[in-house]
Amino acid sequence: MLAALARYAAFLLVALLGPGIALQRIGGVGVDPAIVLPLGLAFTALAYWISIATGQAWLFPVLVLAADSSLLGGRRLRGSDVFARPPLASGPSLRGALPPAVALVALLALTQYPWNRISSSGEFLLDPLVPYDTAFHVGLVHELTLGYPPQVPGVAGFPLGYHLGTDLVRAAALRWAAVDPYDSVSRFDVTVFAFGLLLAVRAAAARLGLSPRGVSLAGWTILATDFSFAFAANAQAHWWADLLRGNILVSLALSNPVVPGLTLTLATLVAVSRAVDATPAAAPGVPPAPSLSAASEGSGRGWWAVAAALAIAVPFFKVFLGAHLALGLLWALVRVPARARRGMAAVAGLAAAATLTLALGQGGQTVAVTLAPLDLVRITRESLGLPPLAGLGLTAWAVLWLAASLGLRMVGIPEAIRALGRRDAIGPALAAMALAAWPLGLLLRVSAPEMLEGQKAVNDAAYLVEQGGPLLWLFTAGVLACGTARPGGRRTALLAMAAVATLPATVQFAVKKAGLPPDPLPAPMVRAMSALAAASRPGDVVLQRPGARFPPAPVILIGRRVPYERFTPWLTQFAPAAALEARHEVVFRFFHTTDAEEAMAIAHALGARYVALYGTDRLRFDPAGLLQPVHEEDGARVYRIAP
Repeated sequence: MLAALARYAAFLLVALLGPGIALQRIGGVGVDPAIVLPLGLAFTALAYWISIATGQAWLFPVLVLAADSSLLGGRRLRGSDVFARPPLASGPSLRGALPPAVALVALLALTQYPWNRISSSGEFLLDPLVPYDTAFHVGLVHELTLGYPPQVPGVAGFPLGYHLGTDLVRAAALRWAAVDPYDSVSRFDVTVFAFGLLLAVRAAAARLGLSPRGVSLAGWTILATDFSFAFAANAQAHWWADLLRGNILVSLALSNPVVPGLTLTLATLVAVSRAVDATPAAAPGVPPAPSLSAASEGSGRGWWAVAAALAIAVPFFKVFLGAHLALGLLWALVRVPARARRGMAAVAGLAAAATLTLALGQGGQTVAVTLAPLDLVRITRESLGLPPLAGLGLTAWAVLWLAASLGLRMVGIPEAIRALGRRDAIGPALAAMALAAWPLGLLLRVSAPEMLEGQKAVNDAAYLVEQGGPLLWLFTAGVLACGTARPGGRRTALLAMAAVATLPATVQFAVKKAGLPPDPLPAPMVRAMSALAAASRPGDVVLQRPGARFPPAPVILIGRRVPYERFTPWLTQFAPAAALEARHEVVFRFFHTTDAEEAMAIAHALGARYVALYGTDRLRFDPAGLLQPVHEEDGARVYRIAP
């Protein structure tokens, strides 16, 4: 683990932080610490994509080192040998971020760090909370080391359309720093992404005009949750923080792509705000608007370039955030001074175009957006085991749902409404995004139009609500800062009340997650995969029964492909249901036929080179002369298919 930490630290420094600083210097702007990581993520994802899309792996280190090398140069001061470097852009202090950062590490140490690793007894300790989502991303990372486009993890041969930004970065870490994707998801990325979001939230709060106390409170809101504890008496309310969909906490702990996506979104708005302040008036003789930044922090042109680069990247990390960002920027377009509208229109257009590219591409072919008013409310009632409602009953319950989902953020709504009319960039944009989140989430359904037998529909419109939560917290933090400006008993009482209102679901998540036992992948399966890794090549296809007890071991542990698996519950988001059913029938036939010739025909048609059997799995045909042992022990056997 120490070696993996050292490799990841080197990758973080060279491939993420270095380019994030260098690109701001190249743009001639002051370095904003809150923009370093988002810009580095966008650059690394693009550089790695170029390297795999062209099939020229060497391009990635060349592009990264080229960016880093710009840090070694500088502009000479007249009559001096000292290199002049752009100063840090003004903003909240890094020291002020330390207390919430320590709290974040403590939360992750309880809820994430212990899982998804090999134990001393040889078992792989799977995180039992949403393991299929983690397994999907781990498989996708392995796929992105094999070429482009990636195939659907667990369904070999089907190309995948998806927002790949986060997984491209993880694939670069695996390919060039040997960082296992489970280590990235559970220990390294989850920490770095949490810090990145913390810095971005504080920077956005400062640009929004919050007081130092407001900026400080804004940093803590990442850990705050809603009023879902109101359902604590219901035995079906397993994870309060995830019940009403307005909290970032669960995604933060599970390293969901929405977290880096939200970090890029806030960084985009910070850059836009700086660009507007630094853009001079178009007409001669008209003084520029008062600037929040010193002139030395960079030109408007440089900040517009940074904002444009970040805006393009946002949907490739989370497509829902691309649409959300475009909405906010378009609203702000009519509110900013005339001198900045051309730049604002360009950034908004780029965000919208990148989002449409993904939505209208392959990934959008298997996902439908439909009107489904109050669908998220119905889903909550179903998860709580409550009887379905309709008409006025459902409407009344939806009002209660909305109040509980908003929680203490309700006090920030009036401030957000006022911000819609501000004559700046970041206030109207953030307000429009925050206020639109719940109405859009409650109006739409975003899901696969087809379902397999036993598959449960998932409404991804919930991400719109989740994305809006941290944004509305910014306005709430401002209100709380005003209410607690004066020291004394009133301040203490208000802060205590705020903590009581916002932390119960947070504490419940931390305590319950820390107490969950891991779901151990048996040691014989782990040892079998080690033997298979030594005998095979990345990307080889392995036939295994499509059971749903564990994620496919070849996919998650060693980067091999399987023809079909039933562990992932939403495969129809990536492939047509009919094609998936046909593939399942073929794999099922391989394990049930008594005809060796038919079995070999199926294996060769699927491009399979190996067969894996676990536990009591068996073949019904005679494998003599057809299958060559690679690894055999009780609980796991692997065979090579003869040519």
